[in-house]
Order: sequence, then C-alpha cells, then structure tokens
Amino acid sequence: MSNLFFELQDKAHADLLLGNIAACESIFERAMRSLPDSPFHIALSLAFANPPEDVGNYFDAIFEAESKKYSIGAAYTETNGFDINPDRWFCDVFTFKTYGGREDYDWLSDWQSEGHEDFTLTGMERLQEVYASPAFQDPVYNDASCVSNLIVVTRFQRLVKSAIPYMKNLHFPLLVTSHDFDFIAEFKP
Repeated sequence: MSNLFFELQDKAHADLLLGNIAACESIFERAMRSLPDSPFHIALSLAFANPPEDVGNYFDAIFEAESKKYSIGAAYTETNGFDINPDRWFCDVFTFKTYGGREDYDWLSDWQSEGHEDFTLTGMERLQEVYASPAFQDPVYNDASCVSNLIVVTRFQRLVKSAIPYMKNLHFPLLVTSHDFDFIAEFKP
C-alpha cells in the first residue's frame, strides 16, 4: 500500500468515527481526481447496485437465525478481498455475543455465528475488470489503485448504511469494512 492510502485513511478517520460515510467518500474522490488519469478512475462513477431492501433482508435473516441461539451483542460484515478476487465481489456477516469496542479490533476474529451463505455484490463490474487487468500490477497506477480500494470500501459502507432501515432484527452495533482493512465504520440501529 502506498503512503497516500494511509494518509487518506487518517484524514477520513474522524468522519468515519461519526459514521459520516459521505464525507469519507468525498475525501477519497477528491484524492482520486487529483491523480493522473488511470483505469481506476472508473471507480468515481460506480456504486454497488444491490437494492438496500435485499441487503437488509439478507442481514436480517442471519440476525434472526443467530438470535435464536444467543443474544447478539454485535455484528460485523466485510467484503471479500476484492482487489485480488476480481471475478466475484461479495460480503459475509458474522455475529458476536459481546461487543468488543473500537480500541482494538482483534475480537472480530472470534465470532460466534455459524457459517451463512455469502451475498453477491453487483454494480461494480467495470471496476472488477480493471482489477483483473494488467493495470492492477502496473506500478504507475499504484496510488490510483490504493485510492480506488478506499472508494470501494466506502461504497460498501454506504450500501450497508442504506440497508439498515430494512434490518428489523438489528439491535446492536454493526461494523462494516472489507477484508484486511482497518477502515471500519460502525452503525447503530
């Protein structure tokens, strides 16, 4: 990852803590526009296209199933490692008996939920093609690729945030990011 990647995360951190995903997206979009044109700039014009109702229903079914086994204290969702798995982007949901806080996210590796079918994410296929192309390995596009990663994460966070009104069984914090990212949004019902 480039220094720009970490600088941008730091710059957006306060907005992330407030759940202001639009402000985070704006920071990352401005950064992308400041870079020389690249195949990754397509990220600026794309968003996940899954209907929020479908996303909410997917989460709700998992919350309902797991709440029959134990009282849920927190939930976590992440996309797959989208940059190295461009063929199909999806998310998984994990639930926890207790909420471990925001100081140290190590607790997220010890979920209590059973395995559930993942949820395919759509709408970003043109960007997936860029990640599958030689551009992803081209050092000339390293900064653009890293900024694109941040845009994808915030687009996913925006999608999940828009689905929360359809999650009737969400009564606990929901943490949202992508695999191997520490840029974690937290939403409360």
